[in-house]
Amino acid sequence: MIKTRIPVRFCDCDAMGHVNNAVYFTYFEEGKREIFRWFTPSMDTRDWHVIAASNHCDYIREINYGSDITVYTWISTISRSSFDVEHAICDDEGNWHARGRVTLVGYNYDKKQVEPLSETIKAVLRKHQDGPEDVPELRQIRGLNPVKK
Repeated sequence: MIKTRIPVRFCDCDAMGHVNNAVYFTYFEEGKREIFRWFTPSMDTRDWHVIAASNHCDYIREINYGSDITVYTWISTISRSSFDVEHAICDDEGNWHARGRVTLVGYNYDKKQVEPLSETIKAVLRKHQDGPEDVPELRQIRGLNPVKK
């Protein structure tokens, strides 16, 4: 599990006085920084090897300016060419504010095609599959598992 500490900036907030919903995805992105480094140690975007296939966020409780939050990041599933990264945002008092998931795919930008994850990368991902205790479950995503008639 990766822990990323983030101070909430004034510019993260909207006219409603709390962190704008789109900024949660930026917080999740910061939580994935170490994962990106596993694929591209130099962080050179001309040598990038993953692409996002889907993003999801459950908003639990608003976050306000001046707060310090921790983004918890872990790997939940690993398949041939993709893996799911889960996130949870918590404040210093132990309140959960958001849960998220992103599916990342091994990708070759020159060829514009999906590539399988190497066994080396899969081994690194497996080392980070433990999430935080008492983390809220993700809500069911509508349409993901449609009911068959």
